[in-house]
Order: sequence, then C-alpha cells, then structure tokens
Amino acid sequence: MSTGVNDLFIGYNQTLMQLKEYFAEIAPVKLKKGEVFLDYGDQSQKLGIVLDGLLYSSYVSDNGQEWISNFFYPPNHAIISSHESFLLGKKSAESIRAYENSTIIFISKSEYDALTTQNSQLEHMVRVIAEESYVHALKRVYDFQSLTASQRVRKFISENGDLVSRVQRQHIASYLGIHRNIFTRILHKI
Repeated sequence: MSTGVNDLFIGYNQTLMQLKEYFAEIAPVKLKKGEVFLDYGDQSQKLGIVLDGLLYSSYVSDNGQEWISNFFYPPNHAIISSHESFLLGKKSAESIRAYENSTIIFISKSEYDALTTQNSQLEHMVRVIAEESYVHALKRVYDFQSLTASQRVRKFISENGDLVSRVQRQHIASYLGIHRNIFTRILHKI
C-alpha cells in the first residue's frame, strides 16, 4: 500500500475510535447470524458500528439475482449503513444482515442529526468517514472495470485475507462479480 492509503486507514481507525467514545453510553446490541439490521424497502433509520463479528449488505439486480455489495467488520470496515437511504431518506435498495453472530452499537437518524448539528468535531469525523467511503467505492469501481477476475481475487485476498476463512466462497465470488466456480478455480491456483 502507498503511504497515502496507509494514512487514510490510520485516520479511519482514529476516527472510528473517536466515534466509539461518543457512543460509549450506548448499550451494545447482539445480532444473531442472519438477523436483519436493515431490510429491502425499509427506510434506514440507523447508523451503526460493528464492535465484533461480520455483517454484509446485498441488493437484487434487475434480473432478480442477489449480489453481495459490502462486508462490515472491524476495524477498517466497521461503519454499518445504507448511505443513500440513511442520508436521503429513501427506501433502501439494500439489505444488511449479520453474517455471523455480531455485536454492534447504533444511533438513530434523529440522534445522528442532533449530534452532528451540536458538535462540529463529530460532524468533521463523519465527513472524513464519508470521504474515505467514497474513495473506497471509487477504487472498487475502477477494479471492476480494469482488473481481470484473477486480479480481483488476488487483490481481495491481499486486502481481506481474514474474510476468506469466514465467508462462503459463493459470497466472496458475488462480491467480486464472478461465478463461484471461477473464484474456486482461481483460489486453487494461488
């Protein structure tokens, strides 16, 4: 990784720790594997942080196929949100569920609005996280457009190696936009 990217993740971790401090008074919530944080068509009213465990988001494409769009886990991917729904008040095109038993904390949209209005430091932290999220999403788009399936698998493993043992192959393949058989074939070659 370049120094700039390392700095980005260090900043993210510092921001995440500050957010945890703001939410220290909030009792953690346990989600069981498969339990819903946000369902398709619901308006997102929660912004969460994964303390322990793993969640994932998915969407259904026009042809009816469900695709994994994101994984949420500490420390670098701990913010849980369907941003479009949460920020714009739209019905969610995504579902967010616990992939394994997880512990999270969350605040409501009204609490979020009140906190960011009252506290410029928190508003700044949220902006930093949003910017980092945008950069991450943009890099993912570039990867889809420019990398082969083999390159996407190798990059995923190098950046998220711990998930390979926690997530079923078909779900990683879905996240990478490839068929699970192709993912398995590539994995065996590595």
